[in-house]
Amino acid sequence: MTVSKNRVNPEPPSTSGSHGRRYGGIDSEERQRQRHARLIEAGLAVFGEKGYHQSTVRDVCKQAQLTSRYFYESFDSMEALFRAVYVDVNRKLMQATIMSLAACQPEPGKLAEAALRTFLEFIREDPHRARVALIDALNVGETMNVLADKASQDFAHLIAGFMQQMFPHLEEAGLDFHMLGNGLVGANTRVATQWVAERCKTPLEDVLRNVLTLFKACIAYAREEEAAWLRQRHASAA
Repeated sequence: MTVSKNRVNPEPPSTSGSHGRRYGGIDSEERQRQRHARLIEAGLAVFGEKGYHQSTVRDVCKQAQLTSRYFYESFDSMEALFRAVYVDVNRKLMQATIMSLAACQPEPGKLAEAALRTFLEFIREDPHRARVALIDALNVGETMNVLADKASQDFAHLIAGFMQQMFPHLEEAGLDFHMLGNGLVGANTRVATQWVAERCKTPLEDVLRNVLTLFKACIAYAREEEAAWLRQRHASAA
């Protein structure tokens, strides 16, 4: 059987009866979990350097210092590995974002700045993350497009949740929290993608200032609409 560009034939599994044995105090399930994590880490490095379409199973196995047998133990294709890497990157970004929000003063502008700074620092600190999350994610396939959209929706829901908490009457004023959240995430992603494409040459503070302007404009408008709705309600009750 011929070997495709992205695939190597896996080595046959061992038949030595070692299933379930402990080595160095670690059982087989934990060893498999560790190999899975190593492959995700290796995938991030390989995809981040070469891009998805130029990467091969052999590249990933070399980076992880594992054989192809262990690659196919965890993943059935390079696309499956890319999805796992993408999910891992976005999970870590969401965790970092939530931590920064939890430590921030509960004021809309401050929260927006904290979340945006976390995002920009996250992708600048590791160009591999930036390439996977912002560049290659939309060029892998339809399944990956769905996953990328789900990740965007998660951040849009986070924004919508904070907006609903701080401006509880906006929907009654005719505004849609989730539509606004999607718009802000889309604008932020577009600016960040261009920033990554230029290898983050523009100073982070300049990028932050410009993206934050969009969020502050939305916050200011939300305050105006909220105040107008409350005034109208008070006038009707008088």
